Amino acid sequence: MKAFARSEPRPELHQDLFLEEEQRLWRAMLTGDVTAYEQLINRTYDLLFHYGTKFNSDRELIKDCIQDIFLGIWEKRNVLNPDIPPKPYLLASLRRRLHRLASRLRMDCMDYYNESDMVFDLEFNAEYQLIESENDRLLASRMTEMLNGLPKRQKEAVFLRFYNDMEREEIAMVMDIQPQSVSNLLQEAFKFIKSHWKAIVSLFLAVTFHS
Repeated sequence: MKAFARSEPRPELHQDLFLEEEQRLWRAMLTGDVTAYEQLINRTYDLLFHYGTKFNSDRELIKDCIQDIFLGIWEKRNVLNPDIPPKPYLLASLRRRLHRLASRLRMDCMDYYNESDMVFDLEFNAEYQLIESENDRLLASRMTEMLNGLPKRQKEAVFLRFYNDMEREEIAMVMDIQPQSVSNLLQEAFKFIKSHWKAIVSLFLAVTFHS
């Protein structure tokens, strides 16, 4: 009997299963399942904390905000929609809470504040220790500089879309904007990247063929 090689599952299948599990935990949590609630916290806490640090450097404040969010959803579990995608809902909740705290601080200082003042402070970075070739390190460095040159809101949209594999509607939920606005932000980011990409490739080729 002929043996067939077993193909590896596609990465998108892993992602689909991961999202399905998150949704299952969310729905189970809403029914009062404490184990599902704890598992949902364990699966999303690091992402929430990492995202929170892009808006505020006070790590203890971020931890407190995350704790308040999870306590809030447990208390409101009887009225929450079971079809809400949990990851963008939690990220959006954290973003709004940090925004309200920043707004309150500005008001206490008698200073005007609005959503556009909220800073998404992300620095993309390349794992240089994993790159053996000096030329590849140079390329990674230039690409990183290019991404860090994006405006804050474009950078946030890119971070959510490509570093967290979120769809346009989910990003819109997190950033509290229309899906079309998400598309516009990503399109502008692509234009910026495209305009700088040729220069980066030219530099890489010049270094490669002259080394």
